[in-house]
Amino acid sequence: MIIAPVTELTYKGYSLIPVIAQDDNMFAAMLIIGAPDGVRRATGVLGDFPCPLEAQRFALSYGMAEIDRRTSPQPEWIPNPAHHIHFEMATSR
Repeated sequence: MIIAPVTELTYKGYSLIPVIAQDDNMFAAMLIIGAPDGVRRATGVLGDFPCPLEAQRFALSYGMAEIDRRTSPQPEWIPNPAHHIHFEMATSR
């Protein structure tokens, strides 16, 4: 089940939209990053987290690090290569 994004954050002109999906007893996080020119891209699954708030927090931290060209944070929870979720993304401009 995909949990609707509860927040959109603007950071240095970029929009960051975390998308959280329940994956068994954990929550998988991904992020949609919207550039100032309107182009959007989505990350893959960033990791598994014990609660949706932690997943959202990590996704936003990851996006800020990407924009700043800093080393991306590492999740405390190891990504699971066998996710049973499917994200349907539409590219928009």
